[in-house]
Amino acid sequence: MKILGEKIRHYRKLRGISQSELADGICTQATVSLIEKKDKIPSMEILVRICERLGITMNLVIVNDDSQIYSIISDIKKSFYQDDFDGISDKLGKLKNINVNNKQEIKLIHFFNGLIEYVTSKNYDKAIFDFNRAMNVNIANVDMYDILIDVFTAKAYINKKSVDEARVYYNQAKDLIKSSLDKIGDENYHDSILIYANMADLSLKLDDNQKAMEYANEGIFIARKEQTLFKLDEMYCYLADAGTREGQKTDEDYIKAYVISSISENKPVFEKLKAKVKDMHLNIF
Repeated sequence: MKILGEKIRHYRKLRGISQSELADGICTQATVSLIEKKDKIPSMEILVRICERLGITMNLVIVNDDSQIYSIISDIKKSFYQDDFDGISDKLGKLKNINVNNKQEIKLIHFFNGLIEYVTSKNYDKAIFDFNRAMNVNIANVDMYDILIDVFTAKAYINKKSVDEARVYYNQAKDLIKSSLDKIGDENYHDSILIYANMADLSLKLDDNQKAMEYANEGIFIARKEQTLFKLDEMYCYLADAGTREGQKTDEDYIKAYVISSISENKPVFEKLKAKVKDMHLNIF
């Protein structure tokens, strides 16, 4: 259980009473201050009496662990969509002292712990360890994160120069995508695009250019259908890189990637494409 001290403060101010007036005959003013500023959980008797004095029900100022965990994991996913890995790390820290029992949530926590090791710490052995912990959570139904777990495990092995191991997880991811096409189409479009964008990137890393183009095109289709720029510049870039390797004319795709990265202010992609456009002497406008 967690108490929302800010809400206690909100309702106290709404009633026009001081901390001392709220505490009178119930607890000390210092206790009220700790509740409001530090989310300090008082005894149930004190909490009940404070709520009665404020004229509110307890469910307005407390959340149970399940609700809190769901909220934190939802915030972690939003940080993932924004490539905010510091945000992911900070929110994972909030889960350390909470007892998590839901298997789906346990799997996601292991995955995001591995993602931080992969992206931020570049500790690929630890990342693989966490990804495998996520895989080993026994859940009957496959979801989109099962695919991403395989994808990032493969990427971690590539960074360890273990290409054969990477191909094992790459093939697992391909099989999961093939068997989950309807589900991918029904998912939150962010998750669907993340799968195709990361699979296009992974395919390029493993020199599977045809698959890279296929996955990039699938992701572009979803992004255009949803009218979003989410990862669109990266997917056009993967499409162009794969097409170039296959001897195709890719000027238009590079230009699209360049323009979209400029609009979306995706600096890493923009800087890469800025150099590419200059080297290829492409006419942007």
